[in-house]
Amino acid sequence: MNDAPVDDLTILRCPHCEETLEAVGGGASCVAGHHHDRAKHGYLSLRVAAKGLGAPAAGDTADMVDARERFQGAGHHDAIAAAVRDAAVAGVSATPGDDGWVVDLAGGPGWHLGHVLDALPGMHGLLLDASTVAVRRAQRSHPRIVAATADLRARIPVGDETAAAVLKVFAPGPPVEIERILAPGGVLVAAIPEPEHHRELVQPLKLLKVPAGKADELVASLPGLQEVARTTVRETVHVDRAAAADAVFMGPNAFHQKRAEVEAALAAGPETRELTVAVTVVTLRAPGG
Repeated sequence: MNDAPVDDLTILRCPHCEETLEAVGGGASCVAGHHHDRAKHGYLSLRVAAKGLGAPAAGDTADMVDARERFQGAGHHDAIAAAVRDAAVAGVSATPGDDGWVVDLAGGPGWHLGHVLDALPGMHGLLLDASTVAVRRAQRSHPRIVAATADLRARIPVGDETAAAVLKVFAPGPPVEIERILAPGGVLVAAIPEPEHHRELVQPLKLLKVPAGKADELVASLPGLQEVARTTVRETVHVDRAAAADAVFMGPNAFHQKRAEVEAALAAGPETRELTVAVTVVTLRAPGG
């Protein structure tokens, strides 16, 4: 296994001007003089305001990241991780070579990317997320993950055609930017929730709803890529009240729900409940390669 340190500046670009970055004291700079700090934990700070979108996105809070790590660590989304891993391995294995970069967009603390890298021992991973807490944890989660904070709403701070694979698991990412950073023959592996995903919580707690057809919508937004595989994960898992609360507060519902009210509603129900997992995993390939 190749666990040697890797230079993240070979793939990262300045989020202000798109120029290459050079290592300098305390971080990295581009030829235009834009400086980006490197935290003591090792990750670069590339989160800057996206033009026309106001202040930079802040990303998940520490409580949200904690909830995600507990929920994932308990195995409730293992089937999703396996489907993403298998799709990435199949996609990368279909192109020559067994090295290169896997870029995880809004990858949180690195759980999915770590699974993929374990199955692709010649690859290195770059994780980008707006959350400083998530990036800090991702940086130390796997020996072949490097991480950087970034606002992914408008631009991905990665060089043209540098990613052998891109992961997009319940995550944002401008379609034109994904097409730009994929190397010839590279693959995008996207996991998109279906309307019935976690429905046992969505309906009674009035959580954010997922409209039907999101997978097809994603494919249509990427006309430069060709869909090569699609699979849907459907299963039922059993969660206790604490895990059900984590399912609510590990994602964007955390910004819209009051914890006390959610916990009271869950306390009024059974200690253990069924929870539907329904996610479509799509693989799309860039031309060439």
